[in-house]
Amino acid sequence: SARISTAGPASRLIDAVRKSGVLTVEAWVRPQDDRQGGPARIVSISRDPSNRNMTLGQDGNFYDVRLRTTKTSANGLPSTSTEKGAVKSGELTHVVYTRSRKRTVRIYVNGEERVSAEVAGEFSNWDGNYSLLLANEATGDRPWLGELHLVALYSRDLSAEEVSQNFAAGVAATIDYAALLPPA
Repeated sequence: SARISTAGPASRLIDAVRKSGVLTVEAWVRPQDDRQGGPARIVSISRDPSNRNMTLGQDGNFYDVRLRTTKTSANGLPSTSTEKGAVKSGELTHVVYTRSRKRTVRIYVNGEERVSAEVAGEFSNWDGNYSLLLANEATGDRPWLGELHLVALYSRDLSAEEVSQNFAAGVAATIDYAALLPPA
């Protein structure tokens, strides 16, 4: 299993999210399979499997986000999940999670909104000593299997238009180069 981690706490990021009261997690991923459970951590700001500020993970064939607020548990429960079947093994996928000031959370998959819900509470209880982790939990026991192509965290919420724009920018152009060439 692999794990990419900040050398110390992600305090600047945590402070920015606390101050703004909003969050976006954007990732381009290629899941290896749809049987990963637990959920397997793609992006996490946490200390261990039970104490986190947030986690974007894969739980079988759907994406699951746990967000710690003053109204959720230290483990970010209850979580917000996409529908089953949202994870497509071997496919490059754009996954975006946003939470607005109005406490509305949205999950987009490949530019399409899949979930809209409310997660009550504030970020004042986010722990500033947690690390930013990619592809695994701090303890190394929840590896995510797949390829990470891009991970971005914002202390603002991306609009639906920005999500669509970012998705379109990352999709390979379907240009028929042979048709553009002059005849032999």
